Amino acid sequence: MKLGLAITAAASIWAPIGAAMWVESRSDDLADALGHAAGVDAKIGGVDADLTGTVTFDDVALGELVHADSISGSPSLGSLLDGSFGVDEIRVASPRLAIEVDAGGDSDLARVARKLAGKRADAASSAPAPSSRVRRIVVDGGSLVAHVANVGDIYADDVELVPDDTGVRVVTGRVRVAAGTRGGLTVDLAFARSAAELSLPRGRLGRVLAVGGTGSVALPGASAAAAIPLRDVSAGRLATGGPLELRAALDDGGVPRPLAAELSPDDTGHLIATVHGDRVPLRGLAGVAPRGVDLDGARGTGTLVARHHGAAIRLELAGSVVGARFDHASIAPQPIPLDASVRGAVELSPDAITVDPTSVIVGASQWTVSGWLRRGGIASGALDVALAPAPCNDLLASLPSAVRGPLDGMVMTGTLGGRAHLAIDLSAPVGDGVDLSTDFEGTCTVVTEPPAGDVTTLAGVTEHAYPDGSSARVGRGAPGWIELHRLPGYLPMAFVAAEDAEFWDHHGFDLRQIARSLEIDLRERRLARGGSTISQQLVKNVFLSQRRSADRKLQEAILTWRLEARLDKKTILERYLNVIELGPRVYGIGAASKHWFGLTPMQLSLHQAAFLAALTSEPTSMSRRVRRAGGLDPDSMQRVDVVLRAMNIDGFIDGENMLAARAQPMGFVASALRDD
Repeated sequence: MKLGLAITAAASIWAPIGAAMWVESRSDDLADALGHAAGVDAKIGGVDADLTGTVTFDDVALGELVHADSISGSPSLGSLLDGSFGVDEIRVASPRLAIEVDAGGDSDLARVARKLAGKRADAASSAPAPSSRVRRIVVDGGSLVAHVANVGDIYADDVELVPDDTGVRVVTGRVRVAAGTRGGLTVDLAFARSAAELSLPRGRLGRVLAVGGTGSVALPGASAAAAIPLRDVSAGRLATGGPLELRAALDDGGVPRPLAAELSPDDTGHLIATVHGDRVPLRGLAGVAPRGVDLDGARGTGTLVARHHGAAIRLELAGSVVGARFDHASIAPQPIPLDASVRGAVELSPDAITVDPTSVIVGASQWTVSGWLRRGGIASGALDVALAPAPCNDLLASLPSAVRGPLDGMVMTGTLGGRAHLAIDLSAPVGDGVDLSTDFEGTCTVVTEPPAGDVTTLAGVTEHAYPDGSSARVGRGAPGWIELHRLPGYLPMAFVAAEDAEFWDHHGFDLRQIARSLEIDLRERRLARGGSTISQQLVKNVFLSQRRSADRKLQEAILTWRLEARLDKKTILERYLNVIELGPRVYGIGAASKHWFGLTPMQLSLHQAAFLAALTSEPTSMSRRVRRAGGLDPDSMQRVDVVLRAMNIDGFIDGENMLAARAQPMGFVASALRDD
């Protein structure tokens, strides 16, 4: 019995030493065998063993995946006693792991592990004894770098591996995640510690948890200074196959605002990102906000879901924004506050932008928008906009005071709703590329006209301010006033043909001309043509500034509605003819007739009337061309001829009168052609 114990003890000491001495002499062969089994190049710089039976492999490399200064293992006492010589603990010094993870979650390291596991299974005739299993893998120093396709890089320090029945549990110290998307979103997070379950040999991650995090998120186009700072960050997947969850707080002037996100694959394997926030500062979104939208003081509450559909990204939003502002000259001359609730979806693909029915609530107004727009190439698209019926006075009160402008003080009763449809197809023949239609329900009744925009004053004498800064009293009975009924019929008709052929039939707006103007602007990719009626032009000249902005167009639309409701067409046309700009500092047909021809309006020929009407669209540039040419230049002559043809088409003159007018001399006075 004692002899048996002695033999066992000797074997427990000398067998490991002998095995180590044999392994040391065969290190190159071991490296070749390991590389062949793993399917990658392997290297073992040297092997050493001590009297305890610990075997150390120095300078170990497995392809580009794993480098380590040393890997050592010692047999456990239990394995020595049962003769299996199993290693209880493995120590790895300064490992450097560089792993590539593909879009499907597989990695080159997992593939090597599966290959090695397959070789071991082929060689083993039975499961290893329990005492031979490695219970702990201790990593001293070193680092782990994992590059994940379509996501980014993960860096970890102080890694410890604890094997279990299904794989290995990974515990780390500091972890850094540097991620980015094809859209330009970048994430930089640092965690104090983390843990994860890794199944072997497939190399799939199970539960994951990282805590004690800080970092930032930068949106596409954002500068480093505009990155969104995060604190109190934790991330994890609490169930195998479940979503990856992130919890964090955004700093809002010292107040933490909670933010939560989930990342999970859909049935097709594409990622779905869901973000929840409560009064979250939105200043970090400035890089992706539309031009003119100021988010510096804005906060958002709600949920945003982003889904990938092949090359398309679908964004679904349900929430509200407060504190945002429109700050762009095309909207208004001063910043306009914007508080709104939004619920809907937008899909962005390489070919088109599609808006599913999306509800936008601003004050008392609830808008629904849907449509699509093709991206690149020939422009085409369709847009539907609907306004839910609401009290007229509440709709007006919903407008910021800066937008109301001269509408302030208007009081209304009734309700109003409606819808508009816009279709664009620039591949169609010129003139058919844009279609616009509207439909309204309900009626607004004005109880009190706005003091600064009271259109009824235009029936009398008022002080009129001209664009050059001068002013004069204008109205029936004022000096220089020209009454409509005293004019030759072709004179006012020349202006109607040139500017507003449907003047006598519409109620202040000509949708066909608006669509035609929009088509020309889209084809020429500039604001080339206006679509304003004579009524709209009169409102603009009397009550509004000359700037082109959204707030002015809204004011113009409402005041035009009031103008058509309160004044008859003849009064509107008469007022228009007496204030319209028809040359340099020349306003009204009375002053224009004297300036250009030395005549009264009643003395003008048809050709001269067509010339004055031709000036309305470009009074400054056309006047300059005529002065430089000393008479009608080719462009101006063509413009006058367009007016004559329009008068003929509209039935104001016949073909004989049109031909006769072309032959009439223009008769400019010398002073009009002098270049001042």
